Amino acid sequence: MMQRFTSVAVFVMLVVSGGANGNAQTAAPSSSSGVVLQLTISESALANLPRRTVTVVEENGQSAAYSGVDLGVLLAKNGAPSGTAIRGHAVADYVVVRASDGYRAVFALCELDPSITDKIVLVADRRNGSPIGSQLGPFRIVVPGEKHQMRWVRNVTEVAVFTAT
Repeated sequence: MMQRFTSVAVFVMLVVSGGANGNAQTAAPSSSSGVVLQLTISESALANLPRRTVTVVEENGQSAAYSGVDLGVLLAKNGAPSGTAIRGHAVADYVVVRASDGYRAVFALCELDPSITDKIVLVADRRNGSPIGSQLGPFRIVVPGEKHQMRWVRNVTEVAVFTAT
């Protein structure tokens, strides 16, 4: 899996960038890569999507309110399979969230789709009403209800969807 992820830049089908104009950039598709979608997480990537807030207990035992965009909605709006399109081979699709320090976490695409589950995986950009500081952000994955916060990725830079082959 790691080798496939490191080759994402070469085999990307769709890249959303937070450049000056916020327009999506498209690279040549590759049928051999297994890459369905790659997103660079930025303010422009989250703009105009429905926002939600969740209150969670952090590792230190304190409550915090995180606000941001549902990861499943973000992926669907950018072309990832969703709803009834998640069937057959797409049931095995998975999402890799990557941080600026190289840390990664994996989610099944099915566990992110609001038409399949009520589970929330938030791409948060605010904590307790303020922008997330540089220690945790500017973007952080927050997964309410998980007993351990191993998939709460700090300093998120990109998200990629892969097809398991």
